[in-house]
Amino acid sequence: MAAAAPTPVAEPVTMATLRSVMGRSPGIRWRPAHDTLEPHKCYVCAADRITGRSVADRPIPENRPMAYRDLRDFLAQLEQQGQLRRVSVPFNVERGRNELQALMRHLAQTDGPALVLDRLEGYNTPGVPLVFNPYGTRERTAMILGTRDPLEAKLRHVKVLQEPGSWIKPTLVDRARAPCKEVVIPRDQVSVDRHIPHVFFGREGSSYITGGVVVTKDPETGVRNVGAYRVTSFWNCEHPQGGSYSEEQMKKQLSIFAFWNPPMNHIGLHLARAQKLGRPLELAIACQVDPALHLACATGIPFGMDEYDYAGGLRGSPVELVKCESVDLEVPATAEYIIEGVFRPDVPTDIIGWHSNSVGYYDKHQIFPIFDITAITHRRDPLWYGTIEMMPPFDHNYMALLPVEGELLADLQRKLPEVKDVVVTPNMTYIVQLNVDGAAKPHPEFGKYVLHAAWGAAGRWPRTAKILVVVGPDVDPYDLEAVEWAIQTRVQPYSDIIINRSAQAMVLDPSAPKGPQGFPTTSEQMGIDATIKVPERFSEYAEVSQADPAQVRSVAAKLAGIL
Repeated sequence: MAAAAPTPVAEPVTMATLRSVMGRSPGIRWRPAHDTLEPHKCYVCAADRITGRSVADRPIPENRPMAYRDLRDFLAQLEQQGQLRRVSVPFNVERGRNELQALMRHLAQTDGPALVLDRLEGYNTPGVPLVFNPYGTRERTAMILGTRDPLEAKLRHVKVLQEPGSWIKPTLVDRARAPCKEVVIPRDQVSVDRHIPHVFFGREGSSYITGGVVVTKDPETGVRNVGAYRVTSFWNCEHPQGGSYSEEQMKKQLSIFAFWNPPMNHIGLHLARAQKLGRPLELAIACQVDPALHLACATGIPFGMDEYDYAGGLRGSPVELVKCESVDLEVPATAEYIIEGVFRPDVPTDIIGWHSNSVGYYDKHQIFPIFDITAITHRRDPLWYGTIEMMPPFDHNYMALLPVEGELLADLQRKLPEVKDVVVTPNMTYIVQLNVDGAAKPHPEFGKYVLHAAWGAAGRWPRTAKILVVVGPDVDPYDLEAVEWAIQTRVQPYSDIIINRSAQAMVLDPSAPKGPQGFPTTSEQMGIDATIKVPERFSEYAEVSQADPAQVRSVAAKLAGIL
């Protein structure tokens, strides 16, 4: 029997559609932060001292070219959109109290706004407000690239990534123009307990610097690397094996996740080369920088290419740099804090833990290298940023996922024009949305073809996709209930699921067997073809019972201001 023409597929209708029409998120009534702020205490509006503009002068067109000069400029945009609030409710940030992890969970469950917390108990730097949850939704993360549309953000990110000719080299500015130089603390005066803010999350044994990008240079070639690595403080920390850290470690040193992912990450390669040559390795940590630079550092561009150049391409303008005080490195001039340091040639190490990771489990102990702090500089009225990796979702989930999604989307669309979007959930389930389904697919079993194409795609991440789902255009890949519906109504488990028993593991998967270095190396994979099985199994398929999107919008408009 000849295959029947495919049933027209409807535009997906989700709660996100209703929220966009009604102008708010579930459980949250957005209100501009200035409704409850005293102007002289608005830390966000400190951006005006740099730009000379008021918040009211900062319209945000839906798709404007984006160049935030610094984190404050980005926060000011969030404030204008009613997506930032200053909170004077007390939160305890001491080790073991866990209020910040609970706050992160609450904000994740309610699509909550960004916060500026200025009443922290058990906090060692009470004059430094804590920025919390600025990237906590896909829409806010997309704003880094000048749009609120997550798909458009991926396409913009990939376009710059694939065209190095569009990257823009940084510029060097005089220290007098660098806000990060307003306060300079030399090596002999540095004390981690007084000069670096500390907040603790969950059962973590240490306070981590989570808002920094780390600058090093290849000791063999001099080529710069700027990466996003977690940095550990030893001050007021619990040693995972009992006892305590030395006075020097607690006051003058930090540790960095430099050997996390075998083969080693880029800073790990620099450190290994310096150690082989018997040389020290200088580094600088720039804390709370322009969001485009954070995104560039989270992307994982090829070794030997400069993230400052890439960030310039994302911003559409060069990153402004300034020379460090004590090391031969350049750092973003508009950062909130700069921590300068050096690894000794013998590279001392120590055990740290507990550490909460991005798949939602604690690493009880890990061994990482230690470096000496040689200087700290910061703004006169600095901000600090705090986040945690925990059971997803959490604040910076979507910034980390955007490059992963874009990487796979670009490779698939280059080979398969039928691919419309790629979504990676906070729990690392990959969802590929097609723009065709049913008899309109290029050939039978096309969903399985896409599964194999995704696992074989270029880049670091696609080959580690443990669970991968392919859906048609009527299934919103951002709506997990819709994806579950497609699996329940379009999948037969034996016929439509592929099991791969020999695959590369995601390095933090606690269910995969451990390799020789203590991290998983191999794993298994499951691919689910949740497309309509026409013509594979049927000549036609049942029509979907769903309201017309235009009518849903009409009903929502009637209820605006009522519900």
